[in-house]
Amino acid sequence: MMASSSRNVKPQVFINFRGADLRRNFAPYLHDVLHRNGINAFIDNDLQVGENLTNLFEKIEESTVAVAILSSKYTESDWCLRELVKIKECVDRRTLWVIPVFYKLKTSTVKDLEGSFGFQLWELWRKENHCNRDDRILKWDAALQDVSGRKALRFLEDSVEATFVDTIAIHIQNFLSKDKQLREENLKPQGKGGENLKHEEGSNMASSSIKPGEQCLKQLEEKLDVDCNDDKTRLLGVVGMA
Repeated sequence: MMASSSRNVKPQVFINFRGADLRRNFAPYLHDVLHRNGINAFIDNDLQVGENLTNLFEKIEESTVAVAILSSKYTESDWCLRELVKIKECVDRRTLWVIPVFYKLKTSTVKDLEGSFGFQLWELWRKENHCNRDDRILKWDAALQDVSGRKALRFLEDSVEATFVDTIAIHIQNFLSKDKQLREENLKPQGKGGENLKHEEGSNMASSSIKPGEQCLKQLEEKLDVDCNDDKTRLLGVVGMA
């Protein structure tokens, strides 16, 4: 009964992660720790069998905090990237606070789309909708650039998982407490939703100044030595229209 009723409660935290890297350890452990601390966290395993996967985007919109855990295989997944794009949209609207976590991954790897991390992104775009590639790669890159430009938490090879997860939980608890206080102080008739919620200058809720990575994508093209004229023409055409 408790599990059933908890699904009807809007999540406070959405956990975005690559299952191939983290489903058996880090992500579910973080999920459990947050729940033990009285925080209603959501991961995709919380969806009921048969439920539409697009409901994940609704859960992101309902949340107050998103934890975006980027790992080595993150850019293999269209779903991870689509969730991250939605997270950025909500952050830009000032309705969500994002905590980037780099799991055994350098910030520069994400920022500069280095090595297999960048190659996987390119290959994902090439494989999907091969005959009519769209501008999703620009949106994916913009979302990745956004989190790489924010203060993040880094899980290193020698990090202790329990200690690190506790640190994430503390950051979330502190923000939720502050957010609740601000909402109570700003409960006034004018405006709708979170429009009246005031956050301190420089808050993570504000839109990032980082723009979609036209230059980064061109660098990626050079790094990967992509010599398919069709791919170059399509990519440069999309960049030119952005």
